[in-house]
Parts: sequence; structure tokens; C-alpha cells
Amino acid sequence: MITLDQPTQRVFSTGVAFIVLTFVFVALRLFLRARAKQLSFLSDGLCLASFVLFCAFVGLMLEYIVNNGKSDPFKPSTPTDLAKFLKILYVEQVLFTFDISLVKLSLLALYWNVFGVHSKTKIVIVTVTAGCVIWCLVFTFLAAFRCRPVGYAWVPVPPPGTCMSRPSVYLPLEATNLFFDIVVLCIPVFTIGQLNLSRGKKIPVIGIFVVGVSVCVASIGRLFGIAQGGDGAQLFFWSCMQLGLAIVCSCLPLLGAVIPRKNKASSRSTSEYNSFRGRGGNGSVLKLTENDSRTDGPWMRSSTAQRPERTQRSRAEEGADSDYALESLPSKNREHKEVSVV
Repeated sequence: MITLDQPTQRVFSTGVAFIVLTFVFVALRLFLRARAKQLSFLSDGLCLASFVLFCAFVGLMLEYIVNNGKSDPFKPSTPTDLAKFLKILYVEQVLFTFDISLVKLSLLALYWNVFGVHSKTKIVIVTVTAGCVIWCLVFTFLAAFRCRPVGYAWVPVPPPGTCMSRPSVYLPLEATNLFFDIVVLCIPVFTIGQLNLSRGKKIPVIGIFVVGVSVCVASIGRLFGIAQGGDGAQLFFWSCMQLGLAIVCSCLPLLGAVIPRKNKASSRSTSEYNSFRGRGGNGSVLKLTENDSRTDGPWMRSSTAQRPERTQRSRAEEGADSDYALESLPSKNREHKEVSVV
């Protein structure tokens, strides 16, 4: 039995850990959404597709480590081993570029349903989505066709003029990827400030998205690794971290219902799934607001006929334990009175 060196052990353990972690988060997300009959072809479908590609990315890497037969497979010593490693590196880079794009598009599709409250926010989401699609097409093409013919990408010493240098492709790729990561994270942080929530209750909601900063940290680590000509183990480690954390963070906004809520009026704790009830009505969109206590779950369709205004007495009985809900915004041409909770 071959004992792997420390960098390879780190890559192997990170890959296995994130396969398990992403499976748990994606499965929980799909289960809760399916139970609420609110599966989304775009946001949930893209998230599932990104998880499948992530499994392919990690599986190919683990297969290479296990079957290489050396303690340091990321440091090939013969031309044959180097050609095999370069082929793995080529496939992994194409998978990475396409997969990280799917995660961003999944989040943007979710933002459209949740934060598309104002026309300016919609314009921002559409613009960023278009930018991510263009980025995906351009850099996936460059990663796949960096050499002409393509087979020269895994030739140890390709003929001069047949391949673009790796730094000239991968450095702009990762730098622009980091830029889009930051932009996608900033959309909900700035939008939440316009929603009907008290300041104290905006903080935990923002905290869910701030967790996504870890994705940017992994992106910075990968960027430095490429700039410094890091070895394969370092690049694979940061790539696995970045993809795994991105998928986990894309699921976090939809998993708030796994936290039990305390209901003072009934003196019992329940755990409900906060599902998105459809975007019904006259083209209404969804927004975050504070929820009154109901038996059908905290994610409700907003309607003046279905949700009467709460009195001062009922608000006092509920106290500070009300949950957040996504409710439909009324049409601009229709008056809608809301009572804020202090």
C-alpha cells in the first residue's frame, strides 16, 4: 500500500469531504423544495447539474490519485506520467470553468425570484447573468481550445506557436471569476436593505450570504497558486474548495427552515419548511417580510383578503419570535397597507 505525501493527502481528504458535504446540502435542498412543491427548473436544476459536474471533477481527481501508484502523483517524473497528468489537468480545467458558471447562474435565478422587487434590481440581475454567460462561453472555449490541435494541450513540449501559455489563459480566467463572485455576493446584501425587515432581523439574513465570502477566499488562493506557478496539488486543492463551497453557499438561503422556530402563542417549538409559494397574481414578485404565526408555514402568498392586519394585541402576544417570510408584492397601482413589527 502506497503512503501518499502530505499535499496529496490534503487533496484526497478535501475531495472526499466536499463530495459528502455537497451531497447533503443539495439533497436537503431538493427534498425541502419538492415537499413544498416548489422545485425550480432554473435555480434547483442548475444547482443539481453543478453538483453532478462537481462529482465528475472530484471523481476524476481521486481516480488519478488512487491509480497512479505513486506517493506524489501531482509531481510526474517521466514523460509518460507528465502527459497523463496534463490530460487530467486539461479535462479538470474545462469542468471547473463550466461548473463554477452553473453555480453562479443558479444563484442568480434564485435572486430573480426572491430579490426582483424593483426594476433596478432586475436590471442588475439580468446584466450580471449576461456577463456570467459570456464569461462561461469565452473561457470554457479558451480552456478547451488553448492549443491547436487540441491534443497538444497534453504534450509535454508542444511545438512553438501551437499553444497559448497557461498563465495567459488561467490568470485572466480566475481574476474575472473572482470579480463575478464578489458581484454576485453583493446583490443580496444591498437588496436586503430595501426590504421590509427591522434592522436587527436583517443581520442574520445577510449573514447567510456573507458565508459566501469563503468562496472568494478560495478563489484568491487559486489565483495566487496560478500566478506563482504552484504545483498540481495546490491548484486541485483550491479548485475543489472553491467549487464545493460555492455549491454549499448556493443552498444556504433555502435551508432556513431546518432551524426550529419558537411560537410563544402556542408554547411549542416547530420546524417548518419555508417554501416559496408561487409568484401568483398580476406579475407580482417575492419579498422578505416578517411573518405572523400560521399553521400553513411561514412562506405565504401575500393577499389583503387572506392576511388581515395584525392588531397591537396580537403583535404583543407574538413578541420578537416572528419568522421571515417571502410574500408577493402588490401591484404598483394598488394600495397595500402593511403594519411594521417593532
